Amino acid sequence: MSANKYGSYPLPAWLQSYMERNIGRRPLWEFPRIPDTPDGLSFDMLDFENRHYVLEMFENDPDPWVDERFKDPQQLYEYVAHLRIVMPYSPKHGGADWLIRKGREYIGLLHAFEFSRENFGYNNRQCAIGFAFVDKYRGTGLPFRTVQYFQEFLFRKMGRLYLFATVKRENRRSIAFLKKLGFEERRPEEEPDEDKEPPKEIFLEKYRSPQARGRIRNYWKRMRERYG
Repeated sequence: MSANKYGSYPLPAWLQSYMERNIGRRPLWEFPRIPDTPDGLSFDMLDFENRHYVLEMFENDPDPWVDERFKDPQQLYEYVAHLRIVMPYSPKHGGADWLIRKGREYIGLLHAFEFSRENFGYNNRQCAIGFAFVDKYRGTGLPFRTVQYFQEFLFRKMGRLYLFATVKRENRRSIAFLKKLGFEERRPEEEPDEDKEPPKEIFLEKYRSPQARGRIRNYWKRMRERYG
């Protein structure tokens, strides 16, 4: 069964089962509206109706770090289905995406995920972030201001104490971008094994305040001492 570029597609069996399971249930995660920025950017939550803007932005983008799911209609449909059918009901893996709009022009996408109701390790006060911007605006300063605004929304409005991102080691541009935003690379607890290849991904983190950083890191230090 096929579909046109912006039509519907058959859902994989695992997504279909989630849809049937969650019909009529109240979502665990309902995200407030992100206010417009002082320089006029607006944010629209990604859904089935507006997903074609993602294709328009990234389908022909040659950047190797753009998610391949943003370039293929079927994969994008399944990506949005996961966002709308699974994540709102997940107690440990909630999240949402927002399209970034500059007037009538869509210029990028923001992700916030791994929202959890689990209290262990401050998991209920953390989330992961991601982002993608069209080539036209990369390097202009607008992506930096936008993600900076987004992280303050997550800290203040969504009550997060801790943000993190996982980036491919070769993606030096995104790593430098996150470090400019104040993210720090988490160093391994143990000395690296020279016989093993370094991890393919780098884990970066940022805390809402020095107090939050101290509180969370002290917690994990106590856990390591207690359980080895």
